[in-house]
Amino acid sequence: MKKYVAFIMVIVLAANGCQKKSLELNNPNEPTPELSLATESGLKNFSLGLLQKQVANVPDEGVTNIFFIAMAFHSVLGDEGYTPYGNYALRWVNQVDKITLPSGQIVINPNGLDQKTQLQGFNSRDAGERNAFLYEWSSCYYMIAQCNQLLISLDNPDLQFSGDAATKMNTFKAWALWWKGYCYSRIGSMYLAGVITNEPGKTSDNFVHRSEIMTEANRNLTECETTLNSLTANDDYNEVMTAVVASFDDNQQIVTPDMWKRQIHTLQARNLLVNKKVRDMTQADWQAVIDLANTGILANDNIFKFGMDPSGTNDVSAGAFHPYPWIGEVVQFEFVSERIIQDFKPGDTRFAGSFAQFDVPKVNERGRGLQFGTRWNPIFIEDGGRYATGANQGFVPWVCSYEENELMKAEAMIRMNQVDAGLGLVDAVRAYQNSGLANVSGTGLNQTQALEEFRKERRIGLFLRGTAFYDARRWGVTEPASQGGGRVGAIVMVPGELLVPAQANAAPASCFMEYNYLDYWDVPQNELDFNTPGPASAPVKN
Repeated sequence: MKKYVAFIMVIVLAANGCQKKSLELNNPNEPTPELSLATESGLKNFSLGLLQKQVANVPDEGVTNIFFIAMAFHSVLGDEGYTPYGNYALRWVNQVDKITLPSGQIVINPNGLDQKTQLQGFNSRDAGERNAFLYEWSSCYYMIAQCNQLLISLDNPDLQFSGDAATKMNTFKAWALWWKGYCYSRIGSMYLAGVITNEPGKTSDNFVHRSEIMTEANRNLTECETTLNSLTANDDYNEVMTAVVASFDDNQQIVTPDMWKRQIHTLQARNLLVNKKVRDMTQADWQAVIDLANTGILANDNIFKFGMDPSGTNDVSAGAFHPYPWIGEVVQFEFVSERIIQDFKPGDTRFAGSFAQFDVPKVNERGRGLQFGTRWNPIFIEDGGRYATGANQGFVPWVCSYEENELMKAEAMIRMNQVDAGLGLVDAVRAYQNSGLANVSGTGLNQTQALEEFRKERRIGLFLRGTAFYDARRWGVTEPASQGGGRVGAIVMVPGELLVPAQANAAPASCFMEYNYLDYWDVPQNELDFNTPGPASAPVKN
């Protein structure tokens, strides 16, 4: 597979340690393009550039999509991949607490500290790009600020549009509300608290609990749906959508207003599902998930997608910051976890055509922990695989997908004892992805067996889709072992000297892995240094 030229940038990323400078980011409250936003063409360009707010020049790391770094955090937190490198704080984000070997020997991570202590130790401006708490927070509030600027600009009475002015105006408005609702969804799904701001250039010292952030997220999404209901799906709508969706994100497959509304419902279902532990979900909650997903994304819907330009330069990936090159052999800043591989069922074509074994397995890379090891190398899309690229090919959903929608319904049905109906949806997702697996519905599985089928499919069917950590958290996997957390039977590449009896080479072994990860992250100190929480604020640190 070594037939592509490696990016020099990646060599630098892997070789350098983390630096102490702050991220060099522009003030998200100062987009200030008032003059250009007085014209239709200016609105199109400004809206197209909304996702560009994800890109920042990270000190000593070069141009980086900081939103994608947050996506990478979610992937390694959910143990579908791993990263042993310290750049962007990744090695500390996915540093598991301890691993119990088949012999009973307990191996503590080399740092000797749990994830909370390690991450909080870097929560300062001085830590620069090692502050993991900063990335998702910054990128989301950058985008929210730009959305606020766009919404304010639409109130300009001097604005003039060609064609169907009302439809164009409301398409721009829906675009701003959609991304604003999405960003608040991410803030509320990852941080203890956040700030609600609806005016560009203004903030608040009132940090509200994440549940209030989620309420604000859903409010914006509902307003987006209302706005979509007020426009006409005509050529003027298509013109705006083609202009505001980047070509590398596939602006030819138009997301119609009805498709867009279904994405809203799927995201709202996710917002409910991933922010409650399974043990705290009520029958009413499960039914609400079903009701929302029943009006969610359909199999043939166009969705908003994250792609790449073939050149790797004229896009927001900055050449590598996208799930497929990131985990592929050209870049390979993330590696495929043994724990995701073990979730593939025998005969699954998604495995057979997408992974090959390394000539030499990765084992305890850089001496940074036993979880940093794998036998598996993803095969490029251009070579027939599904999950990696060396030529900037492939798309992942920006938000949600048909598969996620159906699997949310499947889980809700199985947990409400509609076992076979839920399994039928698992089968449908496997068929949609051409897995080649036999149906499991109608085979007499009980609820426990059905949930295991669902769990595996949720992991495999949504691989690199940004849901792995949400699921591990709500299922209790990332909790301390003393609270029932951890993963039994986790496959780990164990060095030969730690096996009983000892042997010359490392080998995969069934272990108990205790993650002991934070459920929700602290507000970054970069924010708190300049915005001291007011007296009524919710807690901002664990």
